[in-house]
Amino acid sequence: MVVLITNKFANRPLHAVSNTKTTAADRLNLYTWFPFKLGGCGEVQDVIRLDEWVFENNGRFLQNRHLYPPKVPKNFMGCPIKFGTFGINPAVIMTENYTQKDGSTAYKLTGLSVEILKFVCEKMNLTIIFLAPSLNLDVIPFAKSFGELVDGLSDALTGSLPLLPIVVTSLFDATIPYLHVNVQILVPCPKAILGTEKILTTFSMSVWLTTGLVLLLTTAVFWCAGNGLYRSVSNETHTYRSLSNCFHNAWAVFVGVSVPQQPTSSSLRVFFFLYVCFCFAISTVFQAFFVSYLVEPMYEKKLETIKDLLIADIIYGYNPLINLVQETIEYSEAVTYSYQKTLKEDCSDPRKCVERLITKRDIATVSPQFFANYVAREMGIVDVGKIVCSLDETLLSVGATALFKKGNPLLDSFNILMRRYLEAGFLEKHWTELQHQASLRGGRISREADGDVFFAFSFSHLMPAFVVLLVGAVFSSVVFIGE
Repeated sequence: MVVLITNKFANRPLHAVSNTKTTAADRLNLYTWFPFKLGGCGEVQDVIRLDEWVFENNGRFLQNRHLYPPKVPKNFMGCPIKFGTFGINPAVIMTENYTQKDGSTAYKLTGLSVEILKFVCEKMNLTIIFLAPSLNLDVIPFAKSFGELVDGLSDALTGSLPLLPIVVTSLFDATIPYLHVNVQILVPCPKAILGTEKILTTFSMSVWLTTGLVLLLTTAVFWCAGNGLYRSVSNETHTYRSLSNCFHNAWAVFVGVSVPQQPTSSSLRVFFFLYVCFCFAISTVFQAFFVSYLVEPMYEKKLETIKDLLIADIIYGYNPLINLVQETIEYSEAVTYSYQKTLKEDCSDPRKCVERLITKRDIATVSPQFFANYVAREMGIVDVGKIVCSLDETLLSVGATALFKKGNPLLDSFNILMRRYLEAGFLEKHWTELQHQASLRGGRISREADGDVFFAFSFSHLMPAFVVLLVGAVFSSVVFIGE
């Protein structure tokens, strides 16, 4: 506001005077006050005279200044601003804390939610003072951080704050969202099937049964052709007159081994040729699948929907704060899942649950995918995409924001500088640096995911062939002893 004060307490008419020589009594002084002028930081120490109204020539301003200049200056001359922080790494990272001379504790923080505000305060010449950070996602620290902002203990609040009605209430003003994330239900990726199981499941059970039936029927046709009513006419060799020899010949063609002697009759030769074509086709398909499984393994069925998650025998890692947020959005299936799932575990510390998801693969939790990737980098995981997967549906797409108390005049200036920070790509640059540092820390314990990218050809891949060979050897020994 602007206050007009006369120089003398006199009842003078407020109109132009005829005398060109004006005195101090012929003026009105216009006063106002600013909280960041004259060395004051947020407190009014003295009033400032804006201008003077002179009663001459129908009245005029002496200096013709703007009566209502901007409330927020561009330079705050190092005045302090207090920030409350609520969130986890990489949004909020505490790098150092130490005791000052006056006995208070000072904190040095970094992170995606901190660096952008540090940039803004540097440009506005504000000195940041961080309050004790809340480095977890629990309800009590969440309420405590908001209470400090309401009580005026902090000037702003930053961290893992989604732009949602439960956060941005009528008491607060939110900045522009500086980070957009997709919150999903993270689940273990399907495990790679072992080599022996992959070979046995190359064909379905019906194909294996049909192939076995063809083998038996072929043996029967060979035997009937060599021992039928017209065997004297067909004049087949003794190789196709014995049942064991017929089975041996059919099995030899099936596994790609030459037979002792081909049929002599034309009809049996045609059938023999068709059987060879059938075995060649089956063998070609089997080898194609066999080689492809050596290059890229076969995996179990992937969890795609919440219904699949309810059936699966895995634990649901719930977070009370996230459950509170879920109840305020229109996503009934996720809320239903959190109540119906019997196997539960508290995930107030999301990092521990993500680490368990990566190592044990027996838990599902709600988290952004980028957070899981960051934790995996710190753990030294090379290919996290084969360990941590997510359901096809996204719970919510939300932006991260910072909060001021309602009516704080700093909001517009912060929004302008934050937008410039984002447009310049500084946030992406900082995020890349954080990921690189996490990879360096995890490089000391670098390890591949379960089910390595490269597969060594081992005895287990040929186990079915050796099993068949062993069974054949046993049967041959029994026949030899019997004879």
